[in-house]
Amino acid sequence: MQHNEFDKKEQDSKKVIVIVVISILLGVNGLLLWQFFDKKTHLEEVNMTLESTLSEKESLSAELQRMKVEYEKINQENASLQNQLTAKDEEIKSKMAEIQRLINSGDAAQLRRAKQELASLKTLNQTYIADLDSLKLANEELNAQNSNLNSSLLSERGKVQNLTQENTMLANKVAMGSVLKTINIKASGVKYRSSGKESESNRASSVDKIRTCFTVLENLVVDRGTKDAYLRVLSPDGAVMSTSSETFIYNNQATLYTAKESFEYDNKQTDLCLYWTKGSIYTKGKYIIEIYVDGNLIGSTNLTLK
Repeated sequence: MQHNEFDKKEQDSKKVIVIVVISILLGVNGLLLWQFFDKKTHLEEVNMTLESTLSEKESLSAELQRMKVEYEKINQENASLQNQLTAKDEEIKSKMAEIQRLINSGDAAQLRRAKQELASLKTLNQTYIADLDSLKLANEELNAQNSNLNSSLLSERGKVQNLTQENTMLANKVAMGSVLKTINIKASGVKYRSSGKESESNRASSVDKIRTCFTVLENLVVDRGTKDAYLRVLSPDGAVMSTSSETFIYNNQATLYTAKESFEYDNKQTDLCLYWTKGSIYTKGKYIIEIYVDGNLIGSTNLTLK
């Protein structure tokens, strides 16, 4: 009887142990199952966060690339104005590089900062475009003003050129008007009779002098006063006939002359005669006679002696 009770108690103890072990195992399994589902949920959250971060990174990179392309296009279209906005241009490039660095980091916090910097870059880019437009408008206005000034300058230059031409023409007319003119130029060989009277001759052997007479016309432009008339007689061989080496200025050069005579000119018509005595027998041939006053050739003729 006692033995049966002992066996029953032992069996009951074993049942309790089994129940305890089963309970422990169930508890452990439950804990493991909870940990499994908790880690699964956390892993899904991590994956979602990673996917979101990658998507944000790609979106920011695409937006930055679009802004870079737009910025380069603007700079190419406004290359002539870019130098005037160098400081702002460098600021934009620096901000782009900073945004690219933040995106490349891949960190969510850095990506949020990159997003903020992109928004700031958009504002800065808009300001840059506005400044370029203002500069372009100002340059167009300056070009228009320069075009008007150039037109005015060309017009004024044209006027000045016309005035210069007119002044030159007037000066030439005055210069031409200030040159004395002659008429009735006559050169002849002269011989003297025993009575002392002159008579004309064209025989070289009998000619004592060459006489050249002419009339200086009236000229109200020329200054009145004492004038020097120079006579140049060129022999048939082309040499200037002269007994001295005295000269006068003609065409800025010292010119040998044959005879000289001073006369008073009061702007009225004046008659003159100049003589040249060779001192020896004249040779046969054609003699050229030239008359100069005030450094100007005012008349010429020729004489042939036989």
